[in-house]
Amino acid sequence: MSGNNLVLPIVLWGRTAPTHCISSLLVMDDLATIITGCHDGQICIWDMTSDLEICPRAMLFGHTASITCLSKASPGSDKQYIVSASESGEMCLWDVNDGRCIEFTKLACAHTGIQFYQFAIGTEREGRLLCHGHYPEILVVDASSLEVLYSLVSKISPDWISSMSVIRSHRTQEDTVVAVSVTGILKVWIITADVSRMQDLDPVFEEESKPIYCQGCQSISFCTFTQLSLLVVCSKYWRVLDAGDYSLLCSVPSENDQAWTGGEFIAADKVIVWTEDGCSYIYKLPASCLPASEHFRSDVGKTTEGSIPPLVYSIADRSDKQLLICPPVTCFFYGRREPFHKLLVQGDSAGRLSLWSIPDASPPQPPASATGRPSLSPPSPHTEHVQHVESGG
Repeated sequence: MSGNNLVLPIVLWGRTAPTHCISSLLVMDDLATIITGCHDGQICIWDMTSDLEICPRAMLFGHTASITCLSKASPGSDKQYIVSASESGEMCLWDVNDGRCIEFTKLACAHTGIQFYQFAIGTEREGRLLCHGHYPEILVVDASSLEVLYSLVSKISPDWISSMSVIRSHRTQEDTVVAVSVTGILKVWIITADVSRMQDLDPVFEEESKPIYCQGCQSISFCTFTQLSLLVVCSKYWRVLDAGDYSLLCSVPSENDQAWTGGEFIAADKVIVWTEDGCSYIYKLPASCLPASEHFRSDVGKTTEGSIPPLVYSIADRSDKQLLICPPVTCFFYGRREPFHKLLVQGDSAGRLSLWSIPDASPPQPPASATGRPSLSPPSPHTEHVQHVESGG
């Protein structure tokens, strides 16, 4: 690459990183590192201790536009790679341990979501990045070279993909990619070992295309606890679907004109969903959504909008939110190996990170946050706000 298009990644080291307006978040699987991307194109690496104390470690420069998404790009903790994408189509592959930019590419399209996917060929394991964004397919990219290998393409009603999830099968050699388009069409692709070996840009067409009338889809996530449910969060409601035939199990409208922006399963019978203003709510799912219940699927085919499930507790930290120049970014992560914390992480336009540890049961009254302010806003007495730090000095 030559001329004015040359991008030179630079690493700044220091105990206090510059303030940045956070646009995306990623917590590594070992829960020892948090990555934040910002609207100015920088990336910040934060170290997190087992006691959930956070300290900014490094600021990475390599993008010329706002960071739209972050994803891990390697499976293990010994070699920690991440990938970042920007509004201008740039993609960077980074080594988290030393901050080096390993690969850089620029595409004609911008990604809004990336998910790491690993598969086995014999004894070898290879990584892929499933990318979606402002284009009507899902691009499958080699995680080590950032080369586009092939595409998951729609024959029926092709459109931009709003959100995507990978359903890993432990019983067969087939994995499923489930996505929702901007027009509310649910798409299903099957990935087998043969498909994963493809290197020739041949498209893979969808196995199923089904309207689920989910306009404004913000996120779709697979329940790893039961492996039988999907949570679809739209701006005006959230829904639970059967992961087998995608039947609607329950639908919950938003209240008080709040706009949902994402959600995740935190247990087999609980979900957490969050709003544009930075508040989060944990709901207990009805029996019709629980595979272990005798009432599972009892509401299929009945009314689309059911009663509101019981609210277990809420996290309503509105302090200084009115001063922010853009909505905060909220994500949920849990440890795949020790420590097994379930973490709700939020970053805002002032470069601050807020961190909550979500308990499996109702904990005692929480302590004050690291800033000395009360850690929760009433009526939210059952969530521990562990840390609240700033990237700026």
